[in-house]
Amino acid sequence: MKTYFQAPLVVFLLTCSISYAQAPYEVGENVLANSSNPKDKIGDNGFKFEALTTGINSPYADYGTGLFKNKFISFSARKIGAFVKKDPMTNEPFTKLYCSDILENYDLTRPLLFSRLLNKNENLGSVTFTQDGNTIFFTKNAVGNTQSFQLYKAELNPEKLGEWINITPVPINSENYSVENPHLTKDGSVLFFASNMQDSKGGFDIFTIAVNRDGTYGEIVPVKGDVNTEQDEKFPHLSVDEKFLFFSSKGHENAGGYDVFKSRRTKKGYVTILNLGNTINTEKDEIAFIPATDLIGYITSDRDGGTGGYDIYRITEYVLPQKVSGRAVDFETGIPLANVSIQLIDTDGTQVGDMVTDENGSFSFPVSSFEFYTIVSGKEGFFRGSTIFNTDNKTREYEVDVTLKAEPAEIVVAEEKSYIKINNILFDYDSAKIKEISTITLNTVVETLNNNPEIEIALNAHTDFRGNDNYNFKLSERRAVSAMNYLVSKGISKERLTWKGFGETQPLIDCDPCSEGQHEANRRIEFIILDD
Repeated sequence: MKTYFQAPLVVFLLTCSISYAQAPYEVGENVLANSSNPKDKIGDNGFKFEALTTGINSPYADYGTGLFKNKFISFSARKIGAFVKKDPMTNEPFTKLYCSDILENYDLTRPLLFSRLLNKNENLGSVTFTQDGNTIFFTKNAVGNTQSFQLYKAELNPEKLGEWINITPVPINSENYSVENPHLTKDGSVLFFASNMQDSKGGFDIFTIAVNRDGTYGEIVPVKGDVNTEQDEKFPHLSVDEKFLFFSSKGHENAGGYDVFKSRRTKKGYVTILNLGNTINTEKDEIAFIPATDLIGYITSDRDGGTGGYDIYRITEYVLPQKVSGRAVDFETGIPLANVSIQLIDTDGTQVGDMVTDENGSFSFPVSSFEFYTIVSGKEGFFRGSTIFNTDNKTREYEVDVTLKAEPAEIVVAEEKSYIKINNILFDYDSAKIKEISTITLNTVVETLNNNPEIEIALNAHTDFRGNDNYNFKLSERRAVSAMNYLVSKGISKERLTWKGFGETQPLIDCDPCSEGQHEANRRIEFIILDD
């Protein structure tokens, strides 16, 4: 049985520069033909959610919209007092903005009015805030039409706590369409919103507009990627790392009504559209997905069993821990390579992991769901390599090996002699047996000799200072012969090869005492190119 642990849902909580929105009265209308699909049609899609009520729901419609300075913002048609004005279209009180404290378990306290200056006899909808909390974008119904919304901007009065001033319409409004569900990026540079304007694919689509530092706005463009369909898409909201876009849709593959989806940001826009599955989506509407922390979020739904109309639920996602493991190996021989530098690069090109392989060539990284990863590998004497893989949310461990091809040996001239420059040939201590890893280096010598059939070489073997002189001479001779025999076994003519053992008489480093690294440098074989 798989074991799950609680893991990220998204978005930060302290100075909410994000929020949600929606025209509350259109959500449940005109349910598509596919709304009758059983929820089992979509399955869980690998997602594991638990949904609990938040403690703030009323017999009237309640909608979550966002977070602001450690408070949860909602809008609701709940009745306040004995005499309230009602929306003639719904016969319910006008929706107003409320705020609730977020408790330690992420339940919500009894909602209080958010702002009396904003809450008037009109329907208020979704809001979103800049990260510093000093600017709000909010929606309210158009004049004379309680079912069509327009977008406004206001600033927090620095001289009077809680007062919003300089209320102005955002210049994207029109009498011909509705503007809903504003959501700002963390840096405040891009505003997402939903609209049924003329350029939509069908019904409501999600759009973006640049918000410039001087208070002006850019062009309205449909959100790039595969999000919008011929049906309705609303409620855009970014994840805490802003890699994913959450939204609700009547299109795509859903269980009925509005379902919540997520989509990965890439250079091509938001792609890989994923239904969050039947542990959160039902045959009814699921809207306004609002991540609060890496573990907890909120959603609004008119599912069965609620208090009345649309209710706000607290949701927890349980995510399968995932990792990628593998080995770095030589391309020609399959021999594991130690001390290979391994970097893990995510979809955005960001390095999210860095390590070197162990003595067995092994590496391992934790990974996240729905990423397109690149593993970049490098080692001295080898060409850099890269391997690509992608993740889902169902696989616990990915096995990905990386292969590196050795660079060809280089012919260099130094101190009036030519030689084949290679990494050191390694032997076990007090042995003439070539270590397996060194066969990779010897293969580059074979390649060089095959590419230069006219040259002949001398194999000069040297030892370190350990052991007596006579023994080291004989050991160096055995090592020279071992290297020569390996070249011959790979098809190099013995007539092109000579060998000689020098023992410890020609050290590269004259040391006493010597470190292990100095001993290793002295313990070598040189491939000298003989003159014609």
